[in-house]
Amino acid sequence: MAVLRPMNEERRVMGRVTGSARRSVLLVGVLLSTFVCLARAQQGSVAAMFSDDQKRGEEIALSFATAELPPASGATFPAQIYLTGGDLERAFDTPRFRPDAAIVPTNTDLVITSSSPSTQRILIDRVRKQAPVMRGLQNQIDTRRKQAPAAGESGTLAIGTDWFVVQLTRGSKESGGAFPKSVCLVATDFDKGGAIDRRELFAQDRVRKGIAGCLAALDAAGVQSLVMPLMGAASSGTQAKDAAFEGQRVLKECRLLNSVAGIALGIHDFAPNRRSLREIGVIQWDRELDEMFSLPKGTRLAQTAQNVYRLYADQVKLAFRKGLAGEKTTPADVDGACSAIFST
Repeated sequence: MAVLRPMNEERRVMGRVTGSARRSVLLVGVLLSTFVCLARAQQGSVAAMFSDDQKRGEEIALSFATAELPPASGATFPAQIYLTGGDLERAFDTPRFRPDAAIVPTNTDLVITSSSPSTQRILIDRVRKQAPVMRGLQNQIDTRRKQAPAAGESGTLAIGTDWFVVQLTRGSKESGGAFPKSVCLVATDFDKGGAIDRRELFAQDRVRKGIAGCLAALDAAGVQSLVMPLMGAASSGTQAKDAAFEGQRVLKECRLLNSVAGIALGIHDFAPNRRSLREIGVIQWDRELDEMFSLPKGTRLAQTAQNVYRLYADQVKLAFRKGLAGEKTTPADVDGACSAIFST
């Protein structure tokens, strides 16, 4: 028995060491988990969406970009700007991506049941699921319609320059809902459609006014995070019979570039008076980018499509940076193309 005592003692010591090691490992795991949770909590909804978009859309991530607005007189903190490739639906439907507010296209008569513009339906399809919120939205619109229309305009709002902020919590005791609490509606089409081919209505200097106005109004309401799709960039069927869809693709490219430029200019105009906004997300529709530039790998034109996409990515990031600096994007910035779209 005397021989076994050291072995038993050794086992007891080893048991204490092993238990201590296990507790240490467990403690490290808990701490790491805590740090991860804290990091996620500190990451804003727009930043989280941008990060996820990068993982989901690696093939289109070259056209993603970030920028930072410096502190302003009314805000001691910077604001992050994200140009991403995703979907407004995901921003609304995914709770951790859902922002405080959104800028959403509408039509000049504020007919929210209209099919024009199509992006409006993403919001309305979700709001109508909560009848009290839908009634509150309609009441706000009815009140706005009673005001005098825009000067020289037949509709309630003028395309590009006019906007209208609505609260999506009025008249409802329900919490949640797959939409932000505040929305700024910007006119980008007529009730029956057709505005997209009137390019003078989407000049960068017009679009910037509507965007800057929306940002200022939402910022004044205390909004900290916001997303918006591209404005006035809807595709057209007028060139759909083009054999290789080359004309259609170029048309879309120019509209996307023009829209990003106008939005970035609006952000620039708003920035000096910023007070509460911390995150702004500008969403390029990923499905449209895929349709424009993605071809099955191994096909004869697949590499050509990727080369064209890389050129577009460089151009859209340039339009983004120039707009944030207060400079318009011109045909000279895109090798002389888009002169018909970049209307002044």
